[in-house]
Amino acid sequence: MSARFCPQCGTNTLPEARFCAACGMALPGSGKAPRPQTTTQAPTLSWRTQLPGLTVLASYLLIGTGLWFVILRSQPFPTVSGSADRPPTGGSQELPQNHPPVALPEAVRTKITEFANKAKEQPQDLNTWKSLADMQFRAAQIEASYRSAALESFKHVLELAPNDTEALRGIGNIYYDFEEHAKAVDYYKRYLVQKPDDAGVRTDLGTMYLYSNDLDQAIREYQTVIAKEPGFFQAYFNLGVAYNEKGQKDQAIETLNKAKNLTPDQNVRERIDQFLVQVSAPVSPSVAQGAPPTTSPSPTVQVQVDPSLSPFQQAVEQVLRGANIMGERINRIEWSAPTEARVLLQNFPMSAMPPQVRAGLVGKLQTKILEAKEAAGISNAAKIELIDLDSQKVMETLNS
Repeated sequence: MSARFCPQCGTNTLPEARFCAACGMALPGSGKAPRPQTTTQAPTLSWRTQLPGLTVLASYLLIGTGLWFVILRSQPFPTVSGSADRPPTGGSQELPQNHPPVALPEAVRTKITEFANKAKEQPQDLNTWKSLADMQFRAAQIEASYRSAALESFKHVLELAPNDTEALRGIGNIYYDFEEHAKAVDYYKRYLVQKPDDAGVRTDLGTMYLYSNDLDQAIREYQTVIAKEPGFFQAYFNLGVAYNEKGQKDQAIETLNKAKNLTPDQNVRERIDQFLVQVSAPVSPSVAQGAPPTTSPSPTVQVQVDPSLSPFQQAVEQVLRGANIMGERINRIEWSAPTEARVLLQNFPMSAMPPQVRAGLVGKLQTKILEAKEAAGISNAAKIELIDLDSQKVMETLNS
């Protein structure tokens, strides 16, 4: 299913949608003016009557984000050296300056809570629990706190129907988001036993192998997808990433160019071109002599940090330096107070990230920092600034 971007806030929307679910902007081709906000109380409907509408509403929260999550997780976001001190080049995915952050509407939170309460009253109703899990999972793409609830709901579905493919895929997706790669692999494989031709899930399975540094298995999964669906962009892009990680530059360049030719999105094509510049750069002597290429550290790998730091500071540095996307871009971390730090990043283009992807990254980091605070028994607020090394501009502030 294709998706399009809201021209006002950058949110991805369903092709048939007339309005943006995030900001209310009329979408191109809808022929309608933006829907005004109103305080008029709508008639109360039964929860069964509301179910179809809730499902459709929730669907607006997710369509189109998958591509960017795959690209960002598979490789540090393509960038050109020196671009971090320039404003965004303009693309529909970027929020206008001073635009309020995209958040899950309070009305949606309330409806999900009401529906969850109704579902608990009917623990044997398979369709109700599947709908609840789906809504919670889609909401989790905006607010990560819904992930655990979605996981429990999907697991309840499997208790009722152990081979339910939607639940198997959903749990795999959540473990993907939690970066629990081995668990995600298990559920994706169980799903693919029943639906072996699902290109999207097999691509995600390949990405889990990629994160686990099992490059050969990742390549095999991507090649399996391409053999059956030669026009599947994500598999081509990720295969190019895997080849690059393995040090096979020629195959990486060839595959990434094929991926570029498969997407009509000019923004994506430009980012692939930027990535190709990096891939085409001369390799280091160690790689040229056959040494394995360096990869971004996995979040599960213990990163070396200064032992003189406090337990909280060490935990935070582990989180930041171990992050798949940004870890290798950290130049240094400066602690100005026990719970305050400046993280200097080189060529880490936060301004180029689509809003939902950026919100997901920030939310995940803040959650991890909060966990570190709780583990260290710290009650003071923590403030971690992510700063562009070249311009010294604060790109994001993590408050926990």
